[in-house]
Order: sequence, then C-alpha cells, then structure tokens
Amino acid sequence: MVRASRYDVIIIGGGINGAGIARDAAMRGLKVLLIEKGELGCATTSASTRLIHGGLRYLEHFEFGLVRESLREREILLRIAPHLVKPLAIVIPIYKQSKRGRLTIRAGMMLYDLLSRSKSLPRHRMLSRAETLERWPGLNPQGLVSSALYYDAQVEFPERLVVENVRSAEQFGAEVLTHTRVTNLTVADGKASGVEFVGEDGRKQFAEAGVVINAAGPWIERQ
Repeated sequence: MVRASRYDVIIIGGGINGAGIARDAAMRGLKVLLIEKGELGCATTSASTRLIHGGLRYLEHFEFGLVRESLREREILLRIAPHLVKPLAIVIPIYKQSKRGRLTIRAGMMLYDLLSRSKSLPRHRMLSRAETLERWPGLNPQGLVSSALYYDAQVEFPERLVVENVRSAEQFGAEVLTHTRVTNLTVADGKASGVEFVGEDGRKQFAEAGVVINAAGPWIERQ
C-alpha cells in the first residue's frame, strides 16, 4: 500500500533502468514511487550479458558521444559499486582473414583510450602472435597475426546491483512496490498523469504524478 496518492515521479518497472532512475530522482529530492510486477531485476536485467561496456562497438558508426557517455557511466559504476562491478580483460584475436586488420583494430583501441583519458582501467595493449598464444593457448593458431587486449567491466550479479540501487532510493525516501501490476494509465492532455495498480491482495489503488516513466522493457505496451 502506498503512503501517498501524489508523487513527482512514478516509475513502472524494477529492472536496472527503473532502479537507477528511482535512485537518481530520489537523490534529487523528488517524491518517487517505483512499481514492479515481479521481483526486482528478475526479467531482462537478469538475462543480460552482464557486461558494463564502454561502447567500443559504437566507434565503427562514429557515435563518439555515445561512446563517451558509456565510458563515463562505466567509470561511475566502477567507483560507486566496486564490490559488484569489476574490471574485465577482453582480447580480440586478429587473423589474416579478419574483416578488421591490425591497423584498424589498433586505431580503434587508441581512439577508445583517447575518449576515456581519465579512466581507472588499464590502456589497451597490442600483443604479438607469440604473446597471444602464450596467454590464450586455446586460440586457433592458423592465420593468427596478433591480438588486442583491452578492459571493460562486468557485473556478475546484476540483480544485486538493482537491489542496491533500490535500497539507496528508499534511503532517500522513494517508495517501492513489488508484485504489483499496473493495470491502467491515466492520460490528461495527451500526457500520462497517473497509474492504476493492483497488488497481491487484489486491491485496486491509484496514484498521480507529474511524470510517469515506463521502464518496463519488453512489457512496455502491456498492462
């Protein structure tokens, strides 16, 4: 049961996006209600790759702003949750028949480092064929030229990251409801202004907010 009927922000969905939004909004002094139909982080978040990547793949499409944003967010997570988000070494083996050759990979790695000059993770290294096979003897040696070693990050248990974001949001005054399903949205002047929801007890409730955020992922269009 909610403690109030009027909020600044109502967030639908208790995955990592909803949890992070709830924490950020609550820390800004806003009155927040987070509603999740199941357990926190039980769906898309728990089925993620668990990588906290800096957006290396976006370089190929010249999305430098997105890369910088990803790197900045990665650094924040490494700083505020070092017990959950840890450095992860990644190797890119380069073969004669590879679509991207050694020079292309090295240029990408250098640009990646340049866009994250203040990062805490080590810079990339280009390894020779011999060094690559010494470190990763399981790689196919046929046609292997060299490799690039760089670092991103990984959260082994993303559900814990969700829960800790939610707990922090609660410490700043956010209200959190789990096993509660949003059944309807109220729309005024073309804008969502409130939600109708039902908990495990079957009781229908209603809450209003200046902003309603649907962070339900694949269920965004479902009630």
